[in-house]
Amino acid sequence: MKDFYEKNKKGIKIGLAIFFIIIILSSILLFIIPSFKTNKYGNRLKDLDKHKISKDTISEIKKKADENDSVLKITYHREGRIINLVMTVDSNFGVDQAKEFANNLLSPIKDEDKSYYDIQVLVKSNDKSDNYPIIGYKNKNSDSLSFSAGGN
Repeated sequence: MKDFYEKNKKGIKIGLAIFFIIIILSSILLFIIPSFKTNKYGNRLKDLDKHKISKDTISEIKKKADENDSVLKITYHREGRIINLVMTVDSNFGVDQAKEFANNLLSPIKDEDKSYYDIQVLVKSNDKSDNYPIIGYKNKNSDSLSFSAGGN
């Protein structure tokens, strides 16, 4: 046996090195490099096609915001199952009014879509204000926004 090892010492070392390189490369391919073919949300977005928020709905929300003189700007962004609205208001706009307005702002969204998405509304002031920013959250299972305490 010792003669076999002595005669094939170089071949055995090369074979073991190749074996470990294959193991390391396999590990990298399976565990370290992410699979780019899969959706980063997994199956959480399986019904997204049934609950698309149309451009008309977004336009209605923006139109509603434009009708209020205290609302200076509103932006919309959807990421997965989360709808983000950022509303910039005049610093004189009352916090309670802003909360009520933000809840009413969601009325163009269909109820079945509201029960699919989580919704966040950030209300910030155009000037420095002790009352703003405030953030409203609506879980897909709740009926209306609940707000953080807000302010500094």
